Amino acid sequence: MRRKDFLTLAGPAVVLMAALLLVPLVTTVVWSFQNVPVGQPGTFNGLANYTELLTSPRFGNAAVFTVGFALVATVLKVALGYALALLLARVRRGRTVLLGLLLASYIVPSVVGALDFSWLFNDVFGGPVNRLLDVFGLQVNWLVETWPARTLVVLHALWHEVPFVVLVLLAGLQTLPAEPMEAASLDGANWWQKQRYLVVPALAPVFSFVLLISVMDGLKVFDAIRIITPAAEQLGTESLMSYVYQVALGDSFRLGMGSAVNVLTMVVTLVLLIPFLRSTWKGARAL
Repeated sequence: MRRKDFLTLAGPAVVLMAALLLVPLVTTVVWSFQNVPVGQPGTFNGLANYTELLTSPRFGNAAVFTVGFALVATVLKVALGYALALLLARVRRGRTVLLGLLLASYIVPSVVGALDFSWLFNDVFGGPVNRLLDVFGLQVNWLVETWPARTLVVLHALWHEVPFVVLVLLAGLQTLPAEPMEAASLDGANWWQKQRYLVVPALAPVFSFVLLISVMDGLKVFDAIRIITPAAEQLGTESLMSYVYQVALGDSFRLGMGSAVNVLTMVVTLVLLIPFLRSTWKGARAL
C-alpha cells in the first residue's frame, strides 16, 4: 500500500485517537502544575499540588487501599477463574448454557450490578446473605465496618469480573495440544505436575494478559465504591478514583489537584504493570 493511501485511510482514526487520548492527557499533566478553579483559567503553582498530595494522609490511605485492592482482587480473580475454567473444560454437555449463566454478572452494567449486589448484604432490603449468616449465629456489619466493607468490595469485584477471566482462560485451554498431556501421563506425571510444568507455562501469555487487565481494572475502581460504600473515606474504602471525584467535583472543585492525583495514579499503574508488560513484550518477540 502506498504511503498516501495509508495516510488517507488511517489519518482520520489517528486524529480521532489523538483528540480523545493525547489532548486530555496533556491537559491533565499541565493542570497538575496549576491551581484550576472550575470555570476559570488556571494559574501556575509549581509542585504545590504534588507536595500537598504526598503529605496528605487521605491520599496515602486511598493509594494504599487501591493498590492493595488491585493486588488482592487480581490474585483471587485469576485463581478462581482458572479453577472454573478447568472445570468447564471438562464439561461436554451444557457448556454454552453454563457460560451464559456465568457471564450474566459480567454483562450487567457495573452501577446496576453493584447496587443489586449490595442489596444482598443490606438488611433494609432483606439482606438474604445476612439472613443466612444468622442461621449460623453470625452477624456482620458489611456497610458500617472497615474490613467487612473492604471484603464486600472485593467480593463484588469477583462476582462481576471473574467471568471474563474464565472466558479468556477457557479459550486458552481449548487451544492446547493434547499430545504433551498424553506424553506426561505416560511418564507418570500427576495432575498437579501437568498443570505446573505444561499447562501454566503454555498459557503464560494468556495469564499475562488477564493479570494486566485485572490490575488495571482494580486501580481504576470507582463505580462499585460509590454504590456499595458511599461513606468510603470514613470506612477506609476510598479509592484513588473516588478521591479524584471528591477533590475535583465533590468537595472543593480543585481540578488542578484532581489532575495531580490522576498523574500519580498513572505512575503507580505503570510501576505495577511493568512486570506484565515485560512478559508480554518478550512473548511477542518470541513469536
